[in-house]
Amino acid sequence: MKFPASALFASMFLLAPTVSAQLVAPQSGQSTTRGKVASIHDYSSIRVNPASVNHLFPQDETFDFNMFGPFGFGYEVGKIDSLMDELDELIDILEQDDLTAQDALDAKERFDPFLQNAAVDGMLKAYGYGSVPIFPVIFRINENHTLYTDLHFGGSLRATVLDDEIDIISFNNTYAINTDAAVYVKSVGLVSFGIGYAGTLWEFDSASLHGGVKANINRFSLSKNIISLAGLEDGEDIGDAIEDDYEENANSSIGVGVDLGLELVGDFYHFGLAVTDVNEPEYDYGSLVSDCQNLSGISLDNCLVAQNAIGAGRIRGNETYQATAQATLSGSYSVGENNGLVFGASVDLNEKNDPIGDPYQWAHFSATSFFESALIPELRLGYSQNLAGSELSYFSVGLTLFKYADLDVAWSDEQVEIDDSKAPRSLFVSFSVQSRF
Repeated sequence: MKFPASALFASMFLLAPTVSAQLVAPQSGQSTTRGKVASIHDYSSIRVNPASVNHLFPQDETFDFNMFGPFGFGYEVGKIDSLMDELDELIDILEQDDLTAQDALDAKERFDPFLQNAAVDGMLKAYGYGSVPIFPVIFRINENHTLYTDLHFGGSLRATVLDDEIDIISFNNTYAINTDAAVYVKSVGLVSFGIGYAGTLWEFDSASLHGGVKANINRFSLSKNIISLAGLEDGEDIGDAIEDDYEENANSSIGVGVDLGLELVGDFYHFGLAVTDVNEPEYDYGSLVSDCQNLSGISLDNCLVAQNAIGAGRIRGNETYQATAQATLSGSYSVGENNGLVFGASVDLNEKNDPIGDPYQWAHFSATSFFESALIPELRLGYSQNLAGSELSYFSVGLTLFKYADLDVAWSDEQVEIDDSKAPRSLFVSFSVQSRF
């Protein structure tokens, strides 16, 4: 029985196919590098502030739509090297019922501290997101008023370890080990359709103030699963086990989140303030366990382990995700010939939990250079940090290719051992073929 990271990544795409990128990943598209800064060179950046579309969209145009994407994926893992390899070996030993006494003692001495450490630092989180082709779609009512619609999607899944002591079982002069240790999986899916309005509030001699509001109609699917390590049958893949139990535990609900924004725009600068989910909508997870009596096989083992974990107060059987409000300040300044160099920054003013329950509060800094080149007309460099939760820092780089194609990559400054080689603890990749303002 194998427990590869690929199984969890595959399960994430199968089980949670649709979630807003802003809810499950730091950013998408050029914002992976640029941060939450609206840009005339990034069509999808109107998502970071509902006021931005009114000054980004040309006044002499009345209708336009996007091309393809952005689409992307990412992962984040905990601080433990070779977590999956260690769990593979533990599961293999749990399946054996002919151990010697020394083998059983060795397994207990090895895996008791490992499970304790894994419960603290062991984690695998995967993201996937995308935008329905042609969205966002923009309509200009007149020079001071703009409407737009948006439809984007993605998914996220997080797997952590619930530890338990290794028990040694003796029968007929042979030995086996057993444990209630398990993998705890939370996954989230969402389709988000947005309708936004932006208008000019005030015009000065060399600047203008714009305001905007956006209503996001969100359909969440939230699920939690417990996968008992000892309950996995011979040859059963943990990804398959997650998929089998997902539908029974998933709960779907629809709510509306409201975003507000202001942007002050001058010839060489802009400053923005955006507040997401000002009405703080709530969405319910599916119940983790109900009645275990009619279950069998691994489903019964999962249910019993979950009941014990809930009874011990280690996890919650019923849970509600509240999308709390979060305010973000952003700004950019252009310098050089033909504004060929742009510096940008954004910072979340307060902490917020994502739907899986992990806190985030992002700060971004970036520099973008423009070239008179048909091959690579734009180069982006960035640095960002999560000021809450994992507090990971990221370096990022982005390229625009052939004017319309964008490729952005962000990676953490910390490393971990995965499959016998060093890799960043977290990585995000985004690709799109976008319209341009």
